[in-house]
Amino acid sequence: MSLLNAVLLPPKVKAYLSQGERFIKWDDETTVASPVILRVDPKGYYLYWTYQSKEMEFLDITSIRDTRFGKFAKMPKSQKLRDVFNMDFPDNNFLLKALTVVSGPDMVDLTFHNFVSYKENVGKVWAEDVLALVKHPLTANAPRSTFLDKILVKLKMQLNSEGKIPVKNFFQMFPADRKRVEAALSACHLPKGKPGGAR
Repeated sequence: MSLLNAVLLPPKVKAYLSQGERFIKWDDETTVASPVILRVDPKGYYLYWTYQSKEMEFLDITSIRDTRFGKFAKMPKSQKLRDVFNMDFPDNNFLLKALTVVSGPDMVDLTFHNFVSYKENVGKVWAEDVLALVKHPLTANAPRSTFLDKILVKLKMQLNSEGKIPVKNFFQMFPADRKRVEAALSACHLPKGKPGGAR
């Protein structure tokens, strides 16, 4: 194949990223450590985690600025969290399990998402492979159709127990356009007023 015919292919998400891995998500401000399952959707649009309560949090891959592991990952400052992770013991292997995902709209307003894996070196592999998705040329230079596909992927990942998309998710996805969302749902003969209604 000549260089003139080269086509840039979308990023490939490794199977283990889609299947997910058990981590503990911790926050120094709230001193909370919660077990989660961390995943990347199969198309590589979102890094997301599911709590034991089935609640999900999403992080758009394009908002990730860096991934850090080992001694470069954030360390808990709160004594409560240090005790949870047995950090004051000499044979502690916290650094081999730590992962920090740095996100934000720019390089100044940053948010740190901190995770600790149950197994050693998992944080390192996740940090490298998630950063590879972030740095893929099509991640930052996606065509218009990708943005519509991202909305669909996110809505489909949040199905209720009946396998339907809750109406509230449409309103959360487009908070500034409530009237337009209601009009679109009405035009499709779908429920629009019930907060627990589903598509």
